[in-house]
Amino acid sequence: MELLQYLGFAFVGGVILNVMPCVLPVLTLKAFHVVDALRSHPEKARIHGVAYAFGTTLVFLLFAGMVIALRASGKTLGWGMQFQHPEFVAAIVIALHLFGLNALGVFEITFGMRTNTSSEGLLGSVSNGMLAAVMSMPCTAPFLGAAATVAMAADTSTVETLLLFAAIGLGLAAPFALLSFVPALIRLLPRPGNWMNYFKQLMGFTLIGAAIWFFGSLQSQLTPKSANRVLMFMLVLTVAMWAIQNFGNVMHGARRRWLVRTSALALTALFWMRLVPFERPQTTYASAAPAADEIYVDADEIHWAAFNPSVVDQAQKRGQPILLDFTADWCGACKTLEATVLDTSPIRKKLLEHGVLPMQADYTNADDVMTEWIEAAGRSGIPLVMVIDKEGDRHLMPQIFTIGALEEALDAHAGS
Repeated sequence: MELLQYLGFAFVGGVILNVMPCVLPVLTLKAFHVVDALRSHPEKARIHGVAYAFGTTLVFLLFAGMVIALRASGKTLGWGMQFQHPEFVAAIVIALHLFGLNALGVFEITFGMRTNTSSEGLLGSVSNGMLAAVMSMPCTAPFLGAAATVAMAADTSTVETLLLFAAIGLGLAAPFALLSFVPALIRLLPRPGNWMNYFKQLMGFTLIGAAIWFFGSLQSQLTPKSANRVLMFMLVLTVAMWAIQNFGNVMHGARRRWLVRTSALALTALFWMRLVPFERPQTTYASAAPAADEIYVDADEIHWAAFNPSVVDQAQKRGQPILLDFTADWCGACKTLEATVLDTSPIRKKLLEHGVLPMQADYTNADDVMTEWIEAAGRSGIPLVMVIDKEGDRHLMPQIFTIGALEEALDAHAGS
């Protein structure tokens, strides 16, 4: 019965991921494809709904396989930790950039853009599902955290881990699968028209915006030289795709198409291999203890102290409570929580009222100490916010909470 409960949590958490900021840009573009398919060939749209669900579930099963393999070797893998590797983040940035250019009409990719049941069309639906699943991994949602923690636990069986991750993938795909299998829902959507072309282009800009946002995380993981080289590669790749579209499209002969496409892709690959290094910057661990009278909160902004266990200990010795926020540049849910709850006027007033030290743990890059703290809190990933009282006891906030809930927690655990 307990497994069924967590399977339900995993499925519902996967459904909620659809409205999280990490996934929304990809899903809005997929919505355009589903609407187009439903209006033209409802019976074929069902097949694409299944293909999309296959893509989301496949990625989560592959992730489950990684968890199982690492667990067998005595290591752990937390939720969203793949975003701590710059190579992975760079791949996401490039993929989003290409999807955005495709939506804007710079070039045309056939798979995923048609509504027929050809192998290319089905492959596109699978790839859309896979991209949505990958994009969802830095996000957490209500119910999902508990299910993911159980799935990654050391005492969870292989079969249970696979079932839990499959449930997350199916939950992520559920809204579009439902839309594909219940054509009557199409009546709730606007009628087709020129707005669909504008919508597609708008989603293209949204995807490029998401690429820029993830590039901000990449800048924190690479040296400026390496990050700039990735930008140069994106320009080269864009020109290559433009050249293929204009000089190697289906209007030209097979020989010319082969020559243009092979040349463009070969030059792009050569640029990547020879001129895009992945150099990590030198990192220093913050060790300076903040002064007791140092001001970290003013009327307009929280000036977060850098996380360090020794600084936590020193704050405890002087009887100062702490608001500790685990965050990362690639975590959209973390940034949303900080903007809408943590760094707001009511919370700043509470921090000043109770003399709370605001401390932030930047989990953008891998950090063993932070990982230990997250695991000790019973979580598998971020966002993670806790209030540490004067005695050193850690009081964990839910994954999603309101300003009022945090005010109550500060009054209860940081008050005099």
